[in-house]
This record gives sequence, C-alpha cells and structure tokens, in this order.
Amino acid sequence: MTDPVAARQAAKAAERERLKRARERREIQGSSSVSSFVQRKWRWLGVGDVEAVEAVLAMLTEAVAANDLPEAERAILTRAIGGDPDRDSLLPAVRMGLGLLSPESVLGHLRSLWAGGVRWLNESGLERCRVLCSTAPSLQLVGKRSHALSGGPAFSLFATACTRGAIPVPNRFLDELLERAPLSVIDDLVDHGGLMPEDAPWTRRDEYEGLYLRARLAPSTISGEQAERLAWQAYLRRQSFLGDDDLARQEPDDVWDLLYDVVMDGDVTAVDALDAALPRPQQIELRDLKSGALSGQWPLSMTEDRGLWLLMAALWRPKGLVDAGRSPFYALVALNRAYDLVKAGDLEAAAEQARSLTRDSVSNRKVPAELAEEANALAAYVAARQSERLESRTERDRLLDSAEEHAGRAAARGEAAAERNLRLLRAWRGTRRNDRGPFGNPFLDIGLDHGAGGWEERCRDIFREREGDARAQSELNMAEERIRDALRGEAGWDVFYQLPLDRSRYVMPSQVPNHLVPPVEALPRRTALTSGGELEAIRARAAVELLDDFRTTAPRLDRHSSPR
Repeated sequence: MTDPVAARQAAKAAERERLKRARERREIQGSSSVSSFVQRKWRWLGVGDVEAVEAVLAMLTEAVAANDLPEAERAILTRAIGGDPDRDSLLPAVRMGLGLLSPESVLGHLRSLWAGGVRWLNESGLERCRVLCSTAPSLQLVGKRSHALSGGPAFSLFATACTRGAIPVPNRFLDELLERAPLSVIDDLVDHGGLMPEDAPWTRRDEYEGLYLRARLAPSTISGEQAERLAWQAYLRRQSFLGDDDLARQEPDDVWDLLYDVVMDGDVTAVDALDAALPRPQQIELRDLKSGALSGQWPLSMTEDRGLWLLMAALWRPKGLVDAGRSPFYALVALNRAYDLVKAGDLEAAAEQARSLTRDSVSNRKVPAELAEEANALAAYVAARQSERLESRTERDRLLDSAEEHAGRAAARGEAAAERNLRLLRAWRGTRRNDRGPFGNPFLDIGLDHGAGGWEERCRDIFREREGDARAQSELNMAEERIRDALRGEAGWDVFYQLPLDRSRYVMPSQVPNHLVPPVEALPRRTALTSGGELEAIRARAAVELLDDFRTTAPRLDRHSSPR
C-alpha cells in the first residue's frame, strides 16, 4: 500500500523545491531581464507572465546543455533563450531536449510549466499532467473527472501506486509492469483483487519474491520446504497439526492449539474459543456438530470421520439405548455406554445395550468384529451377575445358558482373556450355588476398571458416601476383601472375570479429522507502505511518458485569453 501521508509530503516537498529554485533565480537576476517585447513573443507561444517565462528559460537552458542534443534543435533552443522563440519549431525541439534529461528533471520542469500556466500538451496529456502535478493525486484519480483517465504503462503504474491498488493496471501493460513495479505496489494489487493466480506474477520476479507472491496468491501450491524458507508460521503450524506432530503452544492460543485441544483431546471447554477462531465454513461445521450432539444425530460424513469421534462422544451424553447398528461410531458409543452402566451397577440397562451389539440381525452388520467380541464378553458378565439375584432355578439357568453362549462367542477367536473368562464362568456355574462366591469383578463393583490402582482410596470414599447403609457397606467390605485376597494369591487379578478384554478397543480414536480443518490461507502481506520517495520515482517515470503528448505548435495567448 502507498502511505498517503508520505506521498503527499513528498509531493509538497518537490513543489517547495521548485518554488525555491524559482525564487533563487529571481534573486540572482534581480529585476526581470525579460523585456516587455520578449514577453509578448512568449505570449504567442502560450507563456503568460514573467515567472512562466523564467520557468521556460530554465528548462531550455538545461535542455541545451544535454550532450546528445542534435545541433539543429540546440540552435532552436538557443535562439529561444536569446529572446526569439520560433512558434513552429520550438515545441518539437523542447520535447527532444527534455527526453535527454533525467526523469526527475523532466518532472520538475513539467511542474514548473504547470504552475506557470504553460499548457504545451494535448488535451489527454493535460489531464494526466494535472494529476501528476497534484499534491493529492489519489483524490484526483478517483474523482468523476478522472474516472476514465488512462495513459501508458508508467502512468498506469503511478495511478495504481497512489491509489493503493484501487485502480488496477490494464492487462496490456501488466506483464511489463510486473517486472519493474515495487513489490509493495504489487501487494496493493493483490489486496484489491487486481492480480489473480492466473496472472502468475511470480514468474516475472526473482526467486524469493516469486515464492512470496505465490504464497500470497496460490498458497496451496507451496510445499513445506518452501514455507520454511518464507518462515511462514501459520502454514507450518497447519502442517504440524495435519501430521500429528508436536505443536508448540502460542500465546494466546491460535486455531491450531484450540483444534488440538478440542478434536485431539476432546476438551469441550475450549469449543466456544475454537468457534470464534475458525473461518466461517469450518465454524458452520462445528456448530452443526454441536447441534447434532443434542440428539445424537449427525450427517453420515461426520459419523464416518474418525477424527471427530472423540469430540462427538464428549459432547453427546445418550440418555437411552444407542442404536449400535447405525455405524461403527454408534457401536463404539454403545459399547462404552454398556460398560459404564456395568460400573454404575445398572445391570438391566447394561444388558439391553450389550444385546444391541451382539444380537444376530441385519441391522448390526456395521458393528466391527472386535466390538462385537467385547460386547459378547460384557453380555456374558451381565447375564451371570443377573442370575445371582434370581430365586427361580429355571430363570437362573436361562441366564447362565445365555452367559455361557456369549462367553463362548467372545472366546471364538482364541483371545487369552476371553478364554480365561469362559473357564471362570463354567467353573463358577459348575460349583454348587451355596458354595459359590460372588461372580462379579470387585473392581467393576466399586466403579473402577479391572486391576486399576487407587482402589483403597476409592473404597474409603464409597464407605463414607454409604454411611448408614449397613448392607451397602457390607458389600463394599466384601469387594475390598476379595481384592486383597487376589493380591495375596499367585493368580492375581486373573481370578476375576476381565472386562474389557482389550481396553484399547473402547478408546475413541484421536486423529486429524477431515472436517473443521481450515484450508491453507494466503500469506499475509509483508511489505511496508509504498514510501513517498518510491512514489516520486514512479511519478517521474510517468512524467517522461508525457513527452509523447507534447503539441507540435504552442497555443497562443493574447491579453484577453488564457492557455488552451
């Protein structure tokens, strides 16, 4: 972008310098050396007052000194300096002489001519000169009067630079200007949509600037190695997230920190912060996911995205039976719900949920085999536990038959824990009822995982919670004693029915999702505002372009007219 304050200050400084030089010339010369007779001659060439004549003479003096000026034109200019300007031949000679000067000198002289009312340009050139000599060219260019104003490549670059890219470069000049325009001006065009990826401006710049522009316009084409060259942290952090690499936390948290917390760790407390950080399309996805958690209903694309399962399970707290046959996600939620119900002591609800995973029906074809195996082990455990509460032998045998059938299915693949569970169940069932101990796993009875640590503290907490309930405290003491007995025995925890068979099967996957991940965003602008000095250099090159708009003959003034 162009700094409008700096640009205006530079233009004002140039104008002050022009006025200073004119004042110095007058002080050196004292009273004007231009006679009234000579002034009348200059009026015939459109030069009105003494100051304008002096500005023209200063320009001619510098042009005459140019080394490469042809002798014919030098003679014409010398004659004009001597007070005898030729109306028919002067302007072509002036144009040639100015063309040999530096762009800065050309701009200075055109400013002096404009300030003196000398209009030696054609109509379109005068309009461009008015803009170039203005201290606020951007206001001139965006005004209605200059709405359709155009010029050559140099003027087009100036128009773009001083309006911060609001006026685009015409396509016919684009290739030429992309090679020599300051990078800050190209960034202005990018910011205003004046450059598109199909323009491929990176092909006209050096290697590093080309890489920078490609990252701004076509970020998806950048590789990780190229992003490292650019020190493009946003790209590299996205790449680290997608690769499941370690992410150094930012202060404050950025979108990748929040995505990691919410999606990979299942931290629902960070959902609102993530919502605020996501771009709009991904924000909508997150809100759809949150609303789906109210009823456990999500689009198929979400339930098939394993990277979302942990978050979906953390947000959803099913109050009733989960239809395990809908998809592997629902099957995993159902298995965890059944297991949680077992630890909570709700055997009836646990049995119902376990059966939804194990029954042989078409609706359960989407339940993965390893989850069905866990569900069979769980169903066997629940059936055996329920049988302990029944007095009817027929009902007990029915449940134990079911338990043995499920345990046999769980052991069908030869897993050691499942086979051990089957042996324990058969041995327990084969023991006379009055000689049997409790079948339940004491760790599950106190709400812990099989073989978990911290059971003594857990028992103390439950004992305090059940103060006054002698029966509950007695059952708790029995569970604690069974754990201690197992510790003293050689078999250890293997004397208890083991659930889960494999704890990893119950774990929600923690992986990068296909949803919620923002696309690669364009590299933010890195160039500073176009300086006033840079804009003056661009303005000077545009001034040289104005030489093509010089008239062949000057407009004539008389005492009643003004320059045209």
